[in-house]
Amino acid sequence: MKKFIVESYELVMDSSKNPLRHLDLASQHYAMQVLAWMWSMVFSLSFLSIFYFHYVWLGHLLVLGGICFTVGVFRTAENVRRKLEVAQEGAVPKEAYSHASACTWKLDKEA
Repeated sequence: MKKFIVESYELVMDSSKNPLRHLDLASQHYAMQVLAWMWSMVFSLSFLSIFYFHYVWLGHLLVLGGICFTVGVFRTAENVRRKLEVAQEGAVPKEAYSHASACTWKLDKEA
């Protein structure tokens, strides 16, 4: 039963396993945000709490906003850690560059 619950949760909430995995990260976030607000409306209406919907919506907004902020802080910290590791090794992996900086100047080979 526990395995079923975990797999069901991951099927919906894990961005590498749900049907939105083919979208870019910003589109995944937008779609999940819209779905979260839609479900808060569905539950609010199903429990006949439309008069308190603004509290439900604000609560969801605060919780989801807090989660997104936390994920952003964690990812920023992870990126900083990777950049420090790369700087210590002296070699920059290809994944560290965006497509805009594909052309690199290799000063040590030209000197």
